[in-house]
Amino acid sequence: MARTPQEIFRHHVAAVGAGDLDAVVADYAEDAVLVTPEGVTRGRDGIRQVFTSLLGDLPDATWEVPTQVFEGDVLLIEWTAVAEKARAEGVDTFVFADDAIRVQTVRLSLERTA
Repeated sequence: MARTPQEIFRHHVAAVGAGDLDAVVADYAEDAVLVTPEGVTRGRDGIRQVFTSLLGDLPDATWEVPTQVFEGDVLLIEWTAVAEKARAEGVDTFVFADDAIRVQTVRLSLERTA
């Protein structure tokens, strides 16, 4: 049985918070697209690279997602992450289909604190 967008996102948040890169990447479709101001990343291998960098910048961070607005298969979030030597905040959109994240946009600001 396919997961709802809310279930996929709950799993995604838990995986990111745990720093579980394999679980993070598993939430994406094989041909998913991740769009950032730096460009477009396609597929799970590319998404793995993006999250390897993000989780490397924010090891053991405390993640909060105070804003979650779902509309059908689309989600808008605002989030923060605080780690020992950096903090970040961002706004993302997700499009879900076929039990996976198909498209995500990310805009974030990262600040080194130490």
